[in-house]
Amino acid sequence: MMHVFGSCLAFVYGMVLGSFANVIGYRLAIGEPIFPRSRCARCHHTLAAEELIPVLSWIALRGRCSHCRAGISVQYPVIELTTGLLWMMTFWQAYPIGQMALWMTFWLYLMTAVGTDLTSLTVPNILTIPAAGLFLAASGATGELPWCTAVIGMCIGYATIVGIHLLSGGKMGLGDAKLYLAVGAVLGPLRTIESFILAAIFGSITGIGLRLAGRLQPKQPVPFVPFIAAGVIVAAFYGTHLMDMYARLLYR
Repeated sequence: MMHVFGSCLAFVYGMVLGSFANVIGYRLAIGEPIFPRSRCARCHHTLAAEELIPVLSWIALRGRCSHCRAGISVQYPVIELTTGLLWMMTFWQAYPIGQMALWMTFWLYLMTAVGTDLTSLTVPNILTIPAAGLFLAASGATGELPWCTAVIGMCIGYATIVGIHLLSGGKMGLGDAKLYLAVGAVLGPLRTIESFILAAIFGSITGIGLRLAGRLQPKQPVPFVPFIAAGVIVAAFYGTHLMDMYARLLYR
């Protein structure tokens, strides 16, 4: 019963803080202050408490502002629900308290980055640069990774994106490279590489599907951070199993 209660609590707190992470991501992207009360982006109606319940308010309002009926992006409930699930799954890992706090904070950072990229196709330095130092320090201090391994992960993550940025003529932004500094510090070298490979696969499949459906035009920019987040999530929870499975297939 305690495990069930803890799982539910992690899920609820994850959704609540995921909602805040989404707001931070949106406001950083458009250059607004972070702390004023939430309001409709179109009519600036200040949201009441019952309009701020993660996921449930969006469903009850049918994805529209209660005042002007403007559409509310599905981005909000998706990020809230995803963060809640990530916190619950992290709780299931039974980490020591320090490592659990590290991973839960890392998921909030990643969801904030997703929010900025979906809003403006950018990941600002004010988000990525401090996070790189924070997660390097936290990874080493909590024992998640040895300091040397965390630094190598950061270097590999950053260098991979910079290399692709140069080879693609700038089509992949350097904001993604700075995002990968924190990712590398938490995942380490191997899972960092694995997360990017998975992100490329997820992005390619989605892009091909959207092109076939006529919803993506040639040379139309696409936010890549959501695919990075998906790759990081899979690598974090299942990366070791995937590498073992690949090794068994390779040497069979």
